[in-house]
Amino acid sequence: MKRPAMSEMLGYMDEKPYNNYVIIFDDLKRLARDTEYYLKLKTAIKVRKASVECPNFVFTDSPEGKYVETIMAATGELEREQNRRQVMQKMRARLEQGHYCLPSLAVGYKYKKNLSNLSVATPQPEAKIVKEALEGFASGRFQEQVDVQRFLLLNSINNSKPVYLEFVKRILSNSLFYAGFLEFLPWEVSMRKSDHEPIIDFSIHEIIQQRLKEKTTTFVKNLLNPDFPLRGFVLCSCCKQPMTASWSTGRNGRFPYYRCKTNGCDERNKSIARKNIDKEFVAILDNIKPSKQVLELTKAIVSDLWKKKELGVASRARRTEGEIRTLQDERNKLLERISRTTEDRMVAIYETRISELMEKELVLKNSVKSVNQHRPNIETALEIVFDFLRNPLKQWETGDIHRKKLVLKLVFEQKLTYNRKSGFETAILSLPLRVFTLPEAQKGSLVEMPGIEPGCNRYVSNDSTAVESFEV
Repeated sequence: MKRPAMSEMLGYMDEKPYNNYVIIFDDLKRLARDTEYYLKLKTAIKVRKASVECPNFVFTDSPEGKYVETIMAATGELEREQNRRQVMQKMRARLEQGHYCLPSLAVGYKYKKNLSNLSVATPQPEAKIVKEALEGFASGRFQEQVDVQRFLLLNSINNSKPVYLEFVKRILSNSLFYAGFLEFLPWEVSMRKSDHEPIIDFSIHEIIQQRLKEKTTTFVKNLLNPDFPLRGFVLCSCCKQPMTASWSTGRNGRFPYYRCKTNGCDERNKSIARKNIDKEFVAILDNIKPSKQVLELTKAIVSDLWKKKELGVASRARRTEGEIRTLQDERNKLLERISRTTEDRMVAIYETRISELMEKELVLKNSVKSVNQHRPNIETALEIVFDFLRNPLKQWETGDIHRKKLVLKLVFEQKLTYNRKSGFETAILSLPLRVFTLPEAQKGSLVEMPGIEPGCNRYVSNDSTAVESFEV
């Protein structure tokens, strides 16, 4: 039975089969609005030796009575189907006008009445959490969907209920809505701008969808144990596979160890005390100390590059506006052709092409709008990044497990290899830190080399020994 109340009623009658029942409906339509279901329900009631009564209809077992009863049930089904069609037509019309009205609303939004007394999808306070999750997944801050899941759990996005990966996938897959657009292909409603307030840029949506097409990891491995922040990052020197870590119990208590668990490795199950690895790792971070002069100089160079990039962005925006005008001209020409064409096949081709042009135009307009509205403060962003790079050891010692994982990602280009006898092998730092920590960089300075061509920055050390020239 599709109707829970009817199923509950039949179950109640089955529990007490020796009673005599009379089922009263105030209207025949309340019994069922589906002819097939109506007949099945009447049979189920009859099997239980119950009778049905209705104030405005008399049930009889005569051929005429059964005929009228069936006709009225069919009429109820017709009304239901017509009402359903009417509601779908109105909803489709509203979707085509750019008004989202589907019952399934995205996480972080609720329907609220606007000044015109229309229900509009409106962002709620939790939409800020969804925004951060979407932008984090697009930027790579959250490498996998399980990282997004963990972030949403920490922020209690689902009213303190469990957050499953299916919940995360639903948010990521619905990024088009969060970008301020709507699309409903089952009703042939193509992508168009919606009247609800977006929380992310359209470019973020495109990146998210591209990442979703790539292979993703759904298996959650416990690499975020605060007792062992280096687990999974430190490699065995023998087999080059990540070491695992755990607590071991002895007569005098529990002790933390790292060890290799690779089958066939000569170092398998040979424990290394956590304090030894931690001490040597802290020594590596302590040696990364770029000078204030180098950091400030680099910050100035990056800021100058950003200004040049902004000029390029403005130029691309002007080119995009030119492309929009070209699309509009082509669309107008196709509309003129449609008005002169009588062949249905050509009209369908023109309509398909016009729909494609409108989608492209919509995307380009949104990209121009996004560029004009979102201009990040480069000085603030640089201050955050360089504060991190200025003292990685401080970030490691004061941060939580997530901050420590970020230190590993930003400071080192490759995972570290550890030899049980000799300690860590040579650490390969990320490119910015390799430049910052060069001995020449700590001593030297960048000087401008003007000429006929645009000047380039040439690095010269203080001892007058020329180092390699490079453009910045």
